[in-house]
Amino acid sequence: MNDETLHAYLQHHWAGATAGVAMFRRVGRSHSDTDVASRVRRLAAEVNEDRETLRQIIVATGATPSRIGATTGRAVEFVGRFKPNGRVVRRSPLSDLFELEALRDAVAAKRAGWQLLHAATEDDVRIDRQQLEELIRRADDQLGRLEDLHLRVGRTVIGA
Repeated sequence: MNDETLHAYLQHHWAGATAGVAMFRRVGRSHSDTDVASRVRRLAAEVNEDRETLRQIIVATGATPSRIGATTGRAVEFVGRFKPNGRVVRRSPLSDLFELEALRDAVAAKRAGWQLLHAATEDDVRIDRQQLEELIRRADDQLGRLEDLHLRVGRTVIGA
């Protein structure tokens, strides 16, 4: 992967990571189940740490994290809040479910990014492959926890 392509790829993931952190924080504040909200807040802290690791990788490859990308990421997360959930004024129980699905999608995209970097930068000494392997494992763990929360909330919302 040449540097220009690598930097563009990392910037896209930077925007996504920024949106992801905002989304995790929002869901951690707004989820109707306080235990789920608490667990999402813990995940939000991890996702923020992962974003910081991405920033370090961007810098190590000779680029700087894009402010425009970060702003775009936050804007995309904000627009993503407006979803059809059958309620106009108050929060729908489906919102809790849809938001957990969006969090799973965000972590899956992050994992795919770590996995591609691991595969495509095999000879790039600027990229710590062991760190990427740990980030992939961490994303797998996050996905597992989100899957558990999703099924728990889904049984309550759909099964009720």
